[in-house]
Amino acid sequence: MPSATLSQSNNSTCSTCKKEFKNSKGLARHQQNVRKYNKRHQEIDELPVNTVVEFKQILVAEIHKKLPLNFRSMGKKLFSIPCPESIFFSIFAGNIHYYSKARGIYRCIFRGHDAYQVLSKILNSDQWGKRIYSQRQQTYVVCLDPIPWNVPNNLQDQSKEIDPLEQLLQSTTRKQHKTIRTRRPRFLRGEILIEWKKKMSKVNGTVNMAGYIHFNFYIAQLQNVQ
Repeated sequence: MPSATLSQSNNSTCSTCKKEFKNSKGLARHQQNVRKYNKRHQEIDELPVNTVVEFKQILVAEIHKKLPLNFRSMGKKLFSIPCPESIFFSIFAGNIHYYSKARGIYRCIFRGHDAYQVLSKILNSDQWGKRIYSQRQQTYVVCLDPIPWNVPNNLQDQSKEIDPLEQLLQSTTRKQHKTIRTRRPRFLRGEILIEWKKKMSKVNGTVNMAGYIHFNFYIAQLQNVQ
């Protein structure tokens, strides 16, 4: 199992989850907890390598379904599929940044220009987050250092590179939904949030609990790909 990835911070803010602490001791405790989240506990089964590899291929196929050619589909994407806890842990151990046994939640977050390479290694595919169409068009998962969520929209547009077609779509969306953000969104453009949660269902009076993996990301489009 790979060791937990811990981002360094020059102050008392975790540069992975952006949580702020009063001092460096608080940050150190947080980093210690992250290491614990990535240790296999007794309830987690060891799985055959082939089982894990096959599920990674399923994840890549599901991501590709969310990479359409239509530019009006650019923006925020989400998909969820059933996933046993043991498979989730086997794939993402070393990159888990939050875990709650009581709530039944794991959470991983990837950001920055190296996020694509990290997930390529995890998913065993360097094509996991992009889909190339005819006429040299490409739809891809956005992996960037995210723009601060509380920066005005006009300043965001100046500081991030964005395909003109997606920019047109976002401009139209802003006009339709003029809202003032008072708290940070669950994930920003450029971030990839991956979660595992338990979901309860009731069928014929019988209560069932099943695990689901949730992928949250943004997509964009390039023209004239070489």
